[in-house]
Amino acid sequence: MGVVNTKSGSVTNSDAVPLVRNNAIVNGGRLRCAVDYVAVAAADDDTSVYRVIRLHSNCRVDSLLLYNTAITAGTSYDVGIYKTAADGGAVVDADAFGSAVDLSSAHSGTDVAFEALALTSIKKTLWEVAGLSADPNCYYDIALTANTVGTAAGTIALKAYYVTNS
Repeated sequence: MGVVNTKSGSVTNSDAVPLVRNNAIVNGGRLRCAVDYVAVAAADDDTSVYRVIRLHSNCRVDSLLLYNTAITAGTSYDVGIYKTAADGGAVVDADAFGSAVDLSSAHSGTDVAFEALALTSIKKTLWEVAGLSADPNCYYDIALTANTVGTAAGTIALKAYYVTNS
């Protein structure tokens, strides 16, 4: 195999004559942050849903940092996308970002944005990650679903860095 000089799509666009503008979601958009936490009670049951942050469907999630206290026997949590309560609250994709994430040990900013997503999804907006064919122009909750909730109380926090066009 020989030496190659391979360009990404955005670099190819920038080199084009005339210039092809890249979507700001991929190159040049505004980086924003959303952060919050929820409590897990020792008496919570499996399949409990913990809604942590809310993001607009047209943003691109750059990173999704997970923080938690050690939750004894809390060995399987999914990180995904839910409709808001005002929109019915239904699951869109329960494990869009993370699948069976073990919270029995503390995490201090583990990035789970691509734990379950393919690397080629790095340029996708939230609605595309959700598997939709068009932007519904709405908000979604980023939530954890407990498959195996555990036997002790704890705290789970998410910090999302995301990109918008404006």
